[in-house]
Amino acid sequence: MVSIKIKKTAFPWILLSIAAQPFLSSSVQAASFGFGETAVETINYLAENLKGRSVGTQKEAETVDYLVQQLEGFGYNPTLQPFTYEWQGETLTSYNIVAERTGTSGQEILLGAHYDNDPSSATIDRTNLEAVNDNASGVGVLLELAQRLEPETNNTIKFVFFGAEEIGLVGSDFYANNLSEQEIDDTLLMVNLDSLVVGDKMYFNAGRGATEKPSWFRYRDLALEIAAENGIAAETNPGFNDFYPKGTGCCSDLESFDFLMPVLAAEATNWDIGEQDGFTQTSDPRVPNGRTWHDPATDNREFINEIFPGLIEERTRNYTLIFDEFIDRVDAESVPEPMSLLGFATLGVGGLLSKRRQVKG
Repeated sequence: MVSIKIKKTAFPWILLSIAAQPFLSSSVQAASFGFGETAVETINYLAENLKGRSVGTQKEAETVDYLVQQLEGFGYNPTLQPFTYEWQGETLTSYNIVAERTGTSGQEILLGAHYDNDPSSATIDRTNLEAVNDNASGVGVLLELAQRLEPETNNTIKFVFFGAEEIGLVGSDFYANNLSEQEIDDTLLMVNLDSLVVGDKMYFNAGRGATEKPSWFRYRDLALEIAAENGIAAETNPGFNDFYPKGTGCCSDLESFDFLMPVLAAEATNWDIGEQDGFTQTSDPRVPNGRTWHDPATDNREFINEIFPGLIEERTRNYTLIFDEFIDRVDAESVPEPMSLLGFATLGVGGLLSKRRQVKG
């Protein structure tokens, strides 16, 4: 057993016992393995050993332990930000897991992914939900990006693994609501990684706040530019659904930070089909209703590998490669202005909050 200290502003020091888990590749070896390798190892571990990791479960607690140990193995001193909330008549506690590499500029880049999966309901038993796409994929890529990060950075790079996303963005809301005005001002952008595998296309979208501050689209443009430079096909929301402005995303932890700072959302889906809202992931007829969200029968390795062989490896490789370069270029302050200022239907904060719907990821 390993005991670690956990600290976050406004919370006392607490001790957490972490059961020993197998470490992934050392951060020292980051340059010697292929893009996506650690991400796929993480996906496989979560799917095999930590299925059913929804709020209030033992598997959720074990997932926190696992991620803390992996981050420690990569040379970080992760902290936990505890938060309590009401769920189905119970008061529960969950954690955001925070790992950072401190820079010298006074500014920071925030990258996040949620580690929980959708809980069981009266009609669906999700105790065996692997949640490979939603969101072991985002967790795997985020963990590998932390592993690959250079030991010295200009800006502080912060990796946050959010809890309790699936019941209403609880962890990310708590994190965002506890940022000071100075911390918000000092954050260059927030990157959200959610559901990166199953979908006809790869997407990079800004937050809706960019419709009011068009310069915030520059981070989306940079991600698309890096993808193109590496021969990776990627798109942005075409805006066919009037409620989802062109070039913007929705319905995951990015919403907790939208309008506070620039947001960049990565996801795999298909914004061209269904209700053109990004909830229908694929036109492949072998996928029931065109989506795998929260479905134990389809959001698992066996189904995904049968229908889309090699896609887990391809998408995790591509997203890891893009964001590894993205972090380097933003850290070097080489972000261009937007390629174009498009015409957007502008939504205010009130409109966003009134429309916050089911969580996609």
